[in-house]
Amino acid sequence: MAYFRNLLQLWRLARKRHRSENDYREFQSFQAQLLVDYLERFGVELTGRRVLDLGSGIGGYSQYLAQHGADVISLDLMMPSQVAGLPLIGDALRLPLRDGSIDIVFCASLIEHVADPLRLLREIERVLRGGGFCYLSFPPYYSPLGGHEFSPWHYLGEKWALRLSNGRSHVPEWVARLYKMPETPGSFSEIYYGWGLYRMTIRKARRLIEKSNLALWDQSTRYLPVSAVRWPLLGEFLTWHAQFLLRKPG
Repeated sequence: MAYFRNLLQLWRLARKRHRSENDYREFQSFQAQLLVDYLERFGVELTGRRVLDLGSGIGGYSQYLAQHGADVISLDLMMPSQVAGLPLIGDALRLPLRDGSIDIVFCASLIEHVADPLRLLREIERVLRGGGFCYLSFPPYYSPLGGHEFSPWHYLGEKWALRLSNGRSHVPEWVARLYKMPETPGSFSEIYYGWGLYRMTIRKARRLIEKSNLALWDQSTRYLPVSAVRWPLLGEFLTWHAQFLLRKPG
């Protein structure tokens, strides 16, 4: 019953998440609660650990992680006013952190927004201590949510997605203001200020992980007991949000 109550609450928060920055932060914080439960099933404890919330956005994940006892560093290209832990403005591809200084990296819905995802993984590996973990997740490009605010037109290609949406990314006014989004982007790579949207698939993510020095501990669908992540091709369309638990050897 608890599982279905959590899904119902997630759905309720998702419906109102775009109303305001606080509503979205509440939505993120509840997701973080579910993801902490996921990590604990693998023996990953956050209490007293230095956790990097990479691509922290408005800080909803950071807020819950800090409340759960983690020593949180929140890093993003732009930083809103209300962020838990130590806020840092920085580039995820050039992390302003020492080698081996982080116990856990939390990287949710970021890898599809960077032009060089392998470099992102290598930076994560660099700052993790030996034996440290990384939680990595994203909506696969060919899933219903893969085009983000351009879904479902992204199935027709970037050119038609931009045309059918009248060249505008349909996001709430507070999001556009916070991230200084261009009103008429010329490509997916120009959607957001300083970062864009790139074609990240489950297959590509696996290949990138294999090229990194991070070991794959788990791959599954976020929040769901039945996962299509491992299904060839079909899983790209049926997995609404893929999650990977990675560990740095040491």
